[in-house]
Amino acid sequence: MHEKSPQPSSRVERTGRSPLPVAVGNDGSLWGQTALRWAAEHAWRTGTVLDVWLWGRSSDVPDTIPANGGLNHVTSDLPMLRVRVHESGVDPVRDLSLAGRGSRLVVIGYRGHSTSPFSLGHNVLPLIDHATCDTVVVRGRPSAVHGDHRRITAMISGGEDDDLVVARAAAMALSHRASLRVVHAVPPPMTREALTTDHQFVLDQAARMLEKLDRRPSHAVVLLHGHPHDAITRCAESDLLVVGPGDRLPMTGRCGAVTRTALHQSPCPVLVVRRPSVPEPRRGASQHLGTEVRAPGSRRPAESRR
Repeated sequence: MHEKSPQPSSRVERTGRSPLPVAVGNDGSLWGQTALRWAAEHAWRTGTVLDVWLWGRSSDVPDTIPANGGLNHVTSDLPMLRVRVHESGVDPVRDLSLAGRGSRLVVIGYRGHSTSPFSLGHNVLPLIDHATCDTVVVRGRPSAVHGDHRRITAMISGGEDDDLVVARAAAMALSHRASLRVVHAVPPPMTREALTTDHQFVLDQAARMLEKLDRRPSHAVVLLHGHPHDAITRCAESDLLVVGPGDRLPMTGRCGAVTRTALHQSPCPVLVVRRPSVPEPRRGASQHLGTEVRAPGSRRPAESRR
């Protein structure tokens, strides 16, 4: 999300420790460069390191695309941001998935060079399905990508991942200085005789989750009458849609149908939360040591080495 003068998080100064890095994959395409910019500004706001994974150039990459995928513009605009550059191999999904084991967030654009504007890039779903940490798929309208609306939307379902969705959305709203809207969509009954279930308890539970947080943004909880798939398209005035992975499909292991709809149709970037399945690495462990780059004449930000 874009702001002329973003301020880094003060958490590094208070705790003396750096949070886990943000990893981003960039194939040099328009959306790859957009994802790089989104990830860089988020890493800047949260006071963490940005790990950039550059994908190899293929025959369908135009010569006008810079070899470093626009990285020079990022380091020039955010000179205090620590950036480590890595060259991805033949399997960028595997590289990003492995990088995610030592990252707090993985960011990717929703499509690459050769993908139709109306379809999802072939690397997105495999990355979501194999992710071990939260993943942001950058897509949507320019106003949403740039963070102009100052609103984060969390979509809950009454399932076991609601606590994680609410917590992650609240943290994103705080770091991006945005308000939070928690939405629960209730599909209409299949028949007139069907009893309408009271879904207010889902919103009440979400409100209790927010009350337990040490810090919480300005927020509202909303009950929408309609299919969750349709509710996704109503996020036109949001800068980020936060969803859970949903129930995995049998045989394929892919994320749920509502999550896939968000990845295909959301008018704003989508954050798919993931409950950590492996322990976080110790602070002294090295993770994918790549080439660190900074703008000429810039100084290293005040943060302790891990």
